[in-house]
Amino acid sequence: MSTKKVACVALAVVMVVNLLAASVVSAAPPQQEEVTYTVKLGDTLWALAEKYLGSGAAYPAIVMATNAKHNEDETFAYIARPDLIHPGWKFAIPSAAEAEALLAKPRVVTMTFFEEPDSLNSMYSGMWYGMLVYNIFNPGLWLWDNKLEPSLEMAAEFPTNENGLISEDGLTITIPLNKKAKWSDGEPVTADDFVFTYEMILDPANINVQTTWPYADYLESVTAEDDHTLVLKFTEPFAPWSTTIFGFVLPEHVLRPVFEAEGTLDDADWNRNPTVVNGAFIVKEWKAASHIILEANGNYWRGRPKLNQINILIVPDDEAQMAAIKTGDTDIGIFLSYADIPEIEALPDVDIVTVLSGYNESWFFNLNTDETAAKSGHVALQDVRVRQAIAYAVDFDAICQELLFGGTYPPATKWEETPYSYPDANLYKYDPAKANELLDEADWIDTNGDGTRDKDGVELVLVYSTTAGREVREQTQVVAMQNLADVGIGIEIANNSYDTMWNSYGEGGPIATGNFDIAQWSDSSDFPDPNEDQWLCSEIPSDDSPAGANWYGICDEELDALFQAQAVEVDPNKRLQLFHDIGKIMTERVYWLGVWHDNDVWSINRHTGNIKVSGANPFWNCWEWDVF
Repeated sequence: MSTKKVACVALAVVMVVNLLAASVVSAAPPQQEEVTYTVKLGDTLWALAEKYLGSGAAYPAIVMATNAKHNEDETFAYIARPDLIHPGWKFAIPSAAEAEALLAKPRVVTMTFFEEPDSLNSMYSGMWYGMLVYNIFNPGLWLWDNKLEPSLEMAAEFPTNENGLISEDGLTITIPLNKKAKWSDGEPVTADDFVFTYEMILDPANINVQTTWPYADYLESVTAEDDHTLVLKFTEPFAPWSTTIFGFVLPEHVLRPVFEAEGTLDDADWNRNPTVVNGAFIVKEWKAASHIILEANGNYWRGRPKLNQINILIVPDDEAQMAAIKTGDTDIGIFLSYADIPEIEALPDVDIVTVLSGYNESWFFNLNTDETAAKSGHVALQDVRVRQAIAYAVDFDAICQELLFGGTYPPATKWEETPYSYPDANLYKYDPAKANELLDEADWIDTNGDGTRDKDGVELVLVYSTTAGREVREQTQVVAMQNLADVGIGIEIANNSYDTMWNSYGEGGPIATGNFDIAQWSDSSDFPDPNEDQWLCSEIPSDDSPAGANWYGICDEELDALFQAQAVEVDPNKRLQLFHDIGKIMTERVYWLGVWHDNDVWSINRHTGNIKVSGANPFWNCWEWDVF
């Protein structure tokens, strides 16, 4: 879009907003002066706006005026929830002219990301920060709300056995689609878009796709019965279908011509500049290392969102985000550390929200060998005794207490705080003597007196990687390096930028290609479902099959069989036991270590409204967010 066109569009938006604001207060008394009002029993903001401003819909002007007064004079109320006011509160009710001016202001929510998405096409990304943006502009069949219930988007009905949309044998799921759903250019969202998305995920010409699971493994076919009926046929009953299938959808009318012309979507402009979308907001601009701007989508099926715009500021690190929270330059603080909570709680206009999200800060080990395509990890890691020694050598409790102010704890399994967590998991409490005993038993001995253990001429020095710029992770590295040095294990730090850390094998991602021994990040299942695919043998990437999430090279036949069994087990109790069996193996064989249980911690500025964060799809209700 040219600069001239942008200017015209911006002017048109301002004119529309001004006209709407004027119409909201048009019936108010023309000479109305600002009024100080004390709330009485039975009052509502809507009724007060009708009385003083001529329209109940003008109530946000009372909220904004009162909150502004509160900043100058604390005898005035601070209205955090417009639906909850109390007798005795003091309000500032603006004049009609002031209300018009307040309502004419662009309604904008700003948030901060200190990890920038690597792509805006979901099939090319595994980043959590990317998922946050997809919720806003490119939802799939449904999102999961703050009660972890499905909130329908492109689907018109959620399939169940009771409504007959799941066949008796569990192999066919029929999904009626939302007939109101449109792409932002006005074209309808149809079943053909989902069929196209399925084809693109599976087409080997799209080399950089993160994973083809579960589409390649469990879906026999995806077909359009008609424009608004999608039919999924599975090879066997698939338990986690509701959290793993079609979390996004691609616009066929935009991207099929690109695929036909270029033979792949790997380099499609839409991946960074998705101009045609189906969510509540449209991506207006993405400027690398600076910002992403999303504008309200007038063609969104629920109607135009309350906000005009969502701004995402890309900041260099979590310290920059904390500064923005303190100054009020951001409304939503994201992926906060537990160490930040005391400082944020002291701020008068910011709330802390903590939600279970299935995430745990984790250590992953590189167990790739010459038989896998990725670079092999350190040979010592192939010995379970060495991995167990590492678990005993690091004081994860101290990390949680000292770096995270005791706000969390080391998780026993990846399914912490859910019924799927193995109840008898070994927590590997800090025990350097036990660590030394295991290393001696494995014949890793310091034979040359340099302080580092060795074996057959190989020094026990491990490459430890995480995301650069995340302060608490870098502090964890310092503590772990000292703990491991105390038992004769050396550490080399090799951190990666967030925009490359999780790139796929096909893109040469540092973890996917094996350039680590220990890697740390926060990881989750297909929450709220416990399923995980990253431990399957079939998910180990290769040159011939670069899509795959098992970047650790772990191919444990017993574990693989259990993960495959849980995916097709529809009896909840039997599936629960399978996960307990999985947890037992993963704990005993130390394929994974929990650093800290990582519930999502958010800061929400109180001048915003209706932000109901979900642990699964945090921004599921962005269409009803507001500012006051």
